[in-house]
Amino acid sequence: MNNSPIKVITFDLDDTLWAIQPVLIKAEQQVYNWLSEHAPKLTAQFSPQDFMHWRIKIYQQQPELAHQITRLRLVAVKQAMLNVGYDEKLAQRIAEQAFDIFIQARHDITFFDTAEPMLAALHPHYSLGALSNGNADIFKLEMGRFFDFAFSAEQLNASKPAPEQFLAAQSYGNTQPQQMIHIGDNHEHDIAGAIAAGWHSIWFNPSGEPYAGDTASQQGPTREVSCLSDIPAAISSIAKDLRQGV
Repeated sequence: MNNSPIKVITFDLDDTLWAIQPVLIKAEQQVYNWLSEHAPKLTAQFSPQDFMHWRIKIYQQQPELAHQITRLRLVAVKQAMLNVGYDEKLAQRIAEQAFDIFIQARHDITFFDTAEPMLAALHPHYSLGALSNGNADIFKLEMGRFFDFAFSAEQLNASKPAPEQFLAAQSYGNTQPQQMIHIGDNHEHDIAGAIAAGWHSIWFNPSGEPYAGDTASQQGPTREVSCLSDIPAAISSIAKDLRQGV
């Protein structure tokens, strides 16, 4: 660690360190292809789009699954299986096997080109963590070697911008809010969540979109970057302002 006033850096994962949409499309298709072979009555009545709407319906019927996206997927497949006439035991087994296929494909990701050198530059100087509303496990990925901890919505039953993940990171690092920076692409989940927690924030905004956060307070991200390679300099700039009392 260095003597920076910043001690802990946390990252969102999906669409911050990698693009999520291609991953999910591929994973969903792999699951559907497998179900077509092992549960043909199911895919005869459910198209891939039908499955998406079915999960939304289950979510609406069981709000306790709001932060439990793994459990939501398992319940959705099992109930769909029962709905088309499969028995309970087979429905449970197929749901579990289908999820195993999904979660393996869910981790078949390609990091943004500048992610590795950026993480490698930060790792010797800061404690790095992941805060995610998704169900990717950073420690199942090659870049997990740069991370010290991770908290998820499933683990804490709370999704960003709720404070639980931010508070868990503070507790892990035994740090104060002003010693923390959160980095993410979503202005509501990541930036507004960090602001509410009293943290510094860096908005990863590669498309140059206007900030659409908390217009009432007019408070936006501490810094904004369009490329991950700019993050170390943005962190140093925040630390400099803190030293100067800005």
